[in-house]
Amino acid sequence: MPPITSPSRPVRPRVRIRTWALVVAILTYTVAAGRTVGFDLATFWQVWSNPLWEKFWPIPWRWVINRHNVLDPLVETFQIAIVSTLLGCGIALPVAFAMSPLTTPNRLVLVVSRSIMNVVRAVPDLFWAKLLVTAVGIGAFAGSWALSVFSLAVMVKLFSETVDAADPRPLEAARAAGGRHVPVVRTGVLPSVLPEYVAYGLYVFELNIRASVVLGLVGAGGIGRVVEAQRQYFRFDRVLGVLVIVFVVVFVIEHVSVAIRKRLV
Repeated sequence: MPPITSPSRPVRPRVRIRTWALVVAILTYTVAAGRTVGFDLATFWQVWSNPLWEKFWPIPWRWVINRHNVLDPLVETFQIAIVSTLLGCGIALPVAFAMSPLTTPNRLVLVVSRSIMNVVRAVPDLFWAKLLVTAVGIGAFAGSWALSVFSLAVMVKLFSETVDAADPRPLEAARAAGGRHVPVVRTGVLPSVLPEYVAYGLYVFELNIRASVVLGLVGAGGIGRVVEAQRQYFRFDRVLGVLVIVFVVVFVIEHVSVAIRKRLV
């Protein structure tokens, strides 16, 4: 029996000069960019001496837990998020199939759908909110439409990549049997990617809860409008109370959404 020899230790790879040069270039550019925008490390400890911090405490919990002050706008935020998620994700389902080379009807539909969605994704959700508030007026209706566009952009991007990675063999078998395009996609691809679609829909709903708070700052309804109104009156103690409520709600929704997505995917 031959003697047992210990395996040799792997050779540690050497860092290339090109890697060091890239790191130095990135650090140099970061320092130069920081100086250009006036970045100063002293801001991190100087900000805590701002006298406005005294206005954040104590939190007026009696005002915060009042139904008309916070709870009703918070319910409106949920309504905006639910409507926009259902509308945006519903439109995203056929658009995502049109954007995927695996399931698109033809090259023209692929190019047109991708071009349109690239334009939609290039516009921030805050700009959509300001545009729609100007068009239809202040309120939850404008916020719902703005978040619907936001949901459509996010969902199409995530779900189209999932469709791209789907198994093409059931689709090819259905096409070889002479099936038409829509029934072939519905039976050959949709069942395999449907769990990811539902999981992404829950993730988009979670994003919409957070985004609706920001959109409310420009008059798009929801709890964000309460935050902006109290900020204008320098009632930072009320702002902090609202933010604590929003943090708890988002924390709970995130954990519930993560648990459901783990079961689906």
